[in-house]
Amino acid sequence: MPLYTLKFLDDGVGVEKRIEFDAADAGHALDVARCEAPNRNAELWEGAKRLCTIRRAEAAFWRIGP
Repeated sequence: MPLYTLKFLDDGVGVEKRIEFDAADAGHALDVARCEAPNRNAELWEGAKRLCTIRRAEAAFWRIGP
């Protein structure tokens, strides 16, 4: 399974942190982000490659960007 990393920046809502985990696919990262920091933005990485940024758009929705 690939190694994924969620990178949270020091954004005034919380401190900078990294969460590394194995997952079958990138979709699992949204569940991890929801549990770890529901109101924060993050970058999703697969190994050394940044896949996207994720941002909470509304309580039940994520906005995913480049």
